[in-house]
Amino acid sequence: MIKSWPYPRVAAHRGGGTLAPENTLAGLHTGASLGHKMVEFDAKLSVDNVAFLLHDDSVNRTSSGHGAAASMRYAELAALDAGSWRDARFAGEPMPTLAQVAACCRELGL
Repeated sequence: MIKSWPYPRVAAHRGGGTLAPENTLAGLHTGASLGHKMVEFDAKLSVDNVAFLLHDDSVNRTSSGHGAAASMRYAELAALDAGSWRDARFAGEPMPTLAQVAACCRELGL
C-alpha cells in the first residue's frame, strides 16, 4: 500500500466530464472551475503532424466534421465546431493543439 499518494484523488475526465465538450479548452476550464487539479485527455496527430486533442479516430461524434482525423490537416480540424454537440453555449469551440492545452494547464494549475 502506498503511504503517500502524491497525485490528486479526483481527475477531470477529458477535461470537464459531461459538463463541457470533451478534450477542449472549455472542458479544461470547466474542470478547473470545479476544483479539479488533474485532467485526463486524449491526443492524436493530424496528417501534417500537429498534436491535437481528440478521443475518437474520426471527428464524426464530437465535431461538425466527418472523416478520419489522421487524414486531415490541423487547419481543417481547427475550423470544425467541437462544442455544439455538447451544448449550444459551446458553439465554435475548436479542437486545441497539445501546445495550447499545455499552456492552459499551466495557467489553470492543472
